[in-house]
Amino acid sequence: MATIKNISSLFDVINNSLFRTTGTLDYGRVTDAIIALSNAIAAFEGETESIWYIGECGDCTLDDLLFGAFWHYTEYHSGQGSKEYAALSALGYLVNSGMSCGDDENVAYQMLNEMNEGVV
Repeated sequence: MATIKNISSLFDVINNSLFRTTGTLDYGRVTDAIIALSNAIAAFEGETESIWYIGECGDCTLDDLLFGAFWHYTEYHSGQGSKEYAALSALGYLVNSGMSCGDDENVAYQMLNEMNEGVV
């Protein structure tokens, strides 16, 4: 069962890898962590309002990360068999933006794009 602590820990690992030099994950492992985070949120059985404060005093919030990652993987996947498409699918259960394009100002989107340069 997913807990707030699990979700917060996954968020912290991703956040550190995107925004801190002390982060240890490369692009592929960040993608794995985003899939795990999405699955943990989908499995969370508590009040969902209790998780959206995660990251509010940091570089980005949980919802900013989810939206930025969703739009990043929308643009940077290499088909249904790719890890990026798996991330997009996992995020698709959580993100229903109603927008036709992403927000270029979203810092998670920007950092994922930068991290991806030369990878795909």
